[in-house]
Amino acid sequence: MSLSKLKYSFKEAKKNVIRNGLMSVASLFTIASCLLILGVFTLLSLNVNHITQQIKDQCEIQLYINTEATDERVAQIGEEIKSVENVKEISLFTKEDTLAYAKADMFDGNEGMLEGFDEDNPFSDSYKIVLHDIELTTETVTELEKIVDVDKVVNKQDVVNTVVSLSGGVKKFTIAMMLVLLLVAIVIISNTVKLTVFNRRKEINIMKYIGATDRFIRIPFVLEGLIIGFSSAVIAFLLVFWGYFALVSYIGEKLNFGVVELIGAGQVAPMIAVLFVVFGSLIGVVGSAISMRKHLHV
Repeated sequence: MSLSKLKYSFKEAKKNVIRNGLMSVASLFTIASCLLILGVFTLLSLNVNHITQQIKDQCEIQLYINTEATDERVAQIGEEIKSVENVKEISLFTKEDTLAYAKADMFDGNEGMLEGFDEDNPFSDSYKIVLHDIELTTETVTELEKIVDVDKVVNKQDVVNTVVSLSGGVKKFTIAMMLVLLLVAIVIISNTVKLTVFNRRKEINIMKYIGATDRFIRIPFVLEGLIIGFSSAVIAFLLVFWGYFALVSYIGEKLNFGVVELIGAGQVAPMIAVLFVVFGSLIGVVGSAISMRKHLHV
């Protein structure tokens, strides 16, 4: 298509958007609302995955050793732990370390309650263990429990399983919502273009009569849908980005737990922008194409 024909098509598309008035505005904000909801669920899914990974990284195994074990045996157990295939790294916490932690954190201001524990320490030595693959926690725990002089092995596999299950559920729900919202938006833009086709049916018949090609007639309507879809994407992106930026800032200032954190607004902005532009433009083009095929007999 020549540049002059393309300019004509854009000009006609802009006229169609303005001519339809309220219908165009209604379509624009309805599609923007669909994209807004899509953005919210996308951000939810991304953050659930992000938090899941953080919890996995923080989810460690604690192996407690019998109090009768000697320091030499404790060191030997450490070497045996390292030989277990799924073990990534280990850290030794002696009974003295545990007592010091109890005094400083658990009994701060009431250290007298632990009087005498320095001479007769009731705590046991333990190893904090980080795994390569948290999904293999159960198998790794079984191997660790076979080591002689191991009292017990404590893990948080239930927490990991719950978080992983939640992450999978959110992913599936997000995909389902994406498909539903895409269908709704396509129907809306299709109705908008259908209205334009109906209002200009006489003009279209004249253009066809004088030899205008199907492509030449269709392009302005497709561009009309593209303009509405792209404009909706811009509006939805600005609202989502501003809202998410405000949320991340608020949580960072007021609710900073120091355990898990959300993905930064700057990190997700490019992804959301591309997602909205692609979906908005796709909705506009597909909706227009469907309407043209059903209601424009050229």
